[in-house]
Amino acid sequence: MPRRPTKGSDKIALPITPMLDMTFQLLFFFIMNFNPADLEGQMDMSLPSEDVKAAKDKEADPKKAPEKTPEPEFSSDLTVQVRTQNAEGSEGGINGLFVKGLDGKEDPVNGLDGLKTYLLEKSKTVANKDSIKIRGDGKLRIKHLMKVMDVCKAAGYTNTSLIAPDDQR
Repeated sequence: MPRRPTKGSDKIALPITPMLDMTFQLLFFFIMNFNPADLEGQMDMSLPSEDVKAAKDKEADPKKAPEKTPEPEFSSDLTVQVRTQNAEGSEGGINGLFVKGLDGKEDPVNGLDGLKTYLLEKSKTVANKDSIKIRGDGKLRIKHLMKVMDVCKAAGYTNTSLIAPDDQR
């Protein structure tokens, strides 16, 4: 006579081995298909040296009222001036690009492509071939500033310094 199962023996057994196998296969799939993004927005910039900072600290007198400190000077033969649209409701885009040399003369350039061409030509004659300064207006949007920085980098100027806008001093 066949035995009937008792009430206590109706437990459900979960097969753990196939679940672990499937979990590891999914883990392997996602690890193999993961592609981390490249570095975005990496900028090479110049900062004042420690010697300059130490000299300024020695010169400072704690009893005097703090004066307006001059901007640190970075060695660069060229300065890119970026002017914005001043119309009401404008998005702070680029209205004009000018490159100022050591002689103080501002040369206008035609757009970002013209800037790249101009900088490539000037890189043959300037003494400091990897440094450049960029000065934008106060209303210039950061996305347009980054475009100018990218053009400068593409032209071979890897050491970029930003200068405070004239209207923000």
